[in-house]
Amino acid sequence: MTATKNDSTFNGGMLVIDIVGAAAATDGGIGSVVNPEGADLGVLRTYAWFDTGSTGAANLDVGVGADATTKGTDILSSFDGVEATVGGKLFYCQAVPVIETEDAVIWESDEYITFTGSATTVGLAGKLFVEYVRL
Repeated sequence: MTATKNDSTFNGGMLVIDIVGAAAATDGGIGSVVNPEGADLGVLRTYAWFDTGSTGAANLDVGVGADATTKGTDILSSFDGVEATVGGKLFYCQAVPVIETEDAVIWESDEYITFTGSATTVGLAGKLFVEYVRL
């Protein structure tokens, strides 16, 4: 047999990140979360749930960045964060590409998931669910 189950290294999980809007429109201005495993992670799926949307007209970018102030867009890019669009809704966010030949999101051991608003995101409240496996 050339393929066997490897019980010693399989590890994965679902990370839940609380999102609370902020007045800052800088890269990572809403916040950031460092890789919790200290190992490279393959991001399989991401979902965003918003209790409420932003009171301002702001787009939301979420993705992996080298540090806490690097704007990432590989999970959400220019996502409309206003109340009329997101309030009380669950969204599937792109993490693994639809086309097989594109690279999936890899969250390296020392990287961050960053949250950036194009303008104030005050009023925005929700959660990002990140499903991953250790590579």
